[in-house]
Amino acid sequence: MKNPGRLAAAMVCALIAAGCKGKERGHAAEDSTASSSDSAPAPAALPHPVEQAEALAEDIQADIDQGAWPAATSKLDSLRTLADRLAAAGVSGTQRSAYGSALDTLNAVVVVKSKDYALVAANRVSRIVTTMMADYASRVPVAVAYMDVAGRDALYGARLDRWSDVSDAALEVGRNYASVEAHVQARDSVLGRRVASEIKQLQDAVSAKSKTGAAGSAEAILNDVDRIEQTY
Repeated sequence: MKNPGRLAAAMVCALIAAGCKGKERGHAAEDSTASSSDSAPAPAALPHPVEQAEALAEDIQADIDQGAWPAATSKLDSLRTLADRLAAAGVSGTQRSAYGSALDTLNAVVVVKSKDYALVAANRVSRIVTTMMADYASRVPVAVAYMDVAGRDALYGARLDRWSDVSDAALEVGRNYASVEAHVQARDSVLGRRVASEIKQLQDAVSAKSKTGAAGSAEAILNDVDRIEQTY
């Protein structure tokens, strides 16, 4: 009989590899939004199904982290039922295909109750939903959502000793913070300096391959991402 844990690891490793292209698409969306001319039409408001998917993809990670598998399964079902509503809201077929594939992978690791790999898979769903969000107007810049996704990638990667993934995530957090740092510093200079310091600490922990240091810094960043959202 095949080892369920190894199967989960294999599936999520494939998902992570595919995710590299997803990251590139996400940053491309951010860049195109930032460089839009004044004459370009304003983006549409964020559709409610996308908002729901964002919340569910984040909440399911809390359930998985606590080992609340029935609750996680219920939220996974809810994420699946949103697929048709995402189509009706105008989300692209490419994004919806990636969303469905990510949910399939998440389901596979939830079934075998593989906590660490289920967290990685769930955060991949969050990343795909964030790329959807980049196409719409929102109160909080999408860069902040990317900080949250990348911070979780760093945390989960550190737990699995996947240092290449943690390094990429640390750089991604830094890039996205740079695009909102002036706003944060203007609204709350203490928070702004602290986040910059936490990102530096994460990068230093990656260089030292300090599992505890990387995880602690990632968690601190995630806590402060919530505070950044409140400045908007």
